[in-house]
Amino acid sequence: MKHFYFFLILASTLSCSKKAPVLNNSDQLDAAPPITYDTTAIDSFGPGATPESVMAKINAVAIKREKDSLAAIAKAEQEKLDKEKAKLEAEKAKEEKKETKPEVKTEPVVTP
Repeated sequence: MKHFYFFLILASTLSCSKKAPVLNNSDQLDAAPPITYDTTAIDSFGPGATPESVMAKINAVAIKREKDSLAAIAKAEQEKLDKEKAKLEAEKAKEEKKETKPEVKTEPVVTP
């Protein structure tokens, strides 16, 4: 068991002792790639924030979705009106059926 702890400590010491190379002399600094940063600030609401072609695509999709949703709403309203109209026609048909029933007239029977 003592050998296990010894190898564990030795392995952790060797694994932690690796050092990263330091770029501090001029030869190593020249070999390093130059770092360039894009520091131009772009206002997200200002001109140039998104290209016009991208905005045109976004607007086209938004307009299509709006038209689709308006068409769905109009279709739902039309179906609702059709159902109400059919219900009213069914009620009128029942009322007319009741009114047009022939009345059976019974005459009193007279015995002589």
